[in-house]
Amino acid sequence: MATSCSTWSERIVQLVRMMNSFHAEGLFGVKRYGVHINGFVRQDNKEIAMWIARRSYCKQTYAGLLDNLAAGGLASGMGIRETLIKECQEESCIPESLAARAVPVSTISYTYEDERGIFPECQFVYDLEVPIDFVPRVGDGEVHEFYLWPLDKVKEAIASPDFKPNCSLVVLDFLIRHGYLDADTEKHYQTFVEGIHKTL
Repeated sequence: MATSCSTWSERIVQLVRMMNSFHAEGLFGVKRYGVHINGFVRQDNKEIAMWIARRSYCKQTYAGLLDNLAAGGLASGMGIRETLIKECQEESCIPESLAARAVPVSTISYTYEDERGIFPECQFVYDLEVPIDFVPRVGDGEVHEFYLWPLDKVKEAIASPDFKPNCSLVVLDFLIRHGYLDADTEKHYQTFVEGIHKTL
């Protein structure tokens, strides 16, 4: 995605552009929707750490890449929160009583192209603050393992090829909303914000 000498900001700009890159003559697919959950804890020193999943190495798509705590596409007839609770239980063994505390905070939109066509997508984003002693467990086999990382490490990871691209955008949105990225010090701040809310 980027050369090793690129700065973090430049790598994120490339990611945002990649996730909104397509040829006008391509075949457009139906807009797809999903829900993504940022799972995080406030540690004893008040710093935020985020739970990151590594996808199963047996997944048909993006096998072994880093992902959000839980996520899934919206199926016909299922609501957004219903899908959230289902994915939390199945992927991360998060009980319904805890998953129900997830707060709707944002959406991200992008359009990308692959061998099947051009696909506009919208992801409904939720933040879920979990207790400091909570540890997610692998459920249905879609996740290989979980990591609890400080935001500095998460920030570096989303700019690497090791992170599923659309999940990187979900985390980027989290960093912006929680003031971890600042418009005064991040020269590409506006590009980031526009890039995660881009529609056709």
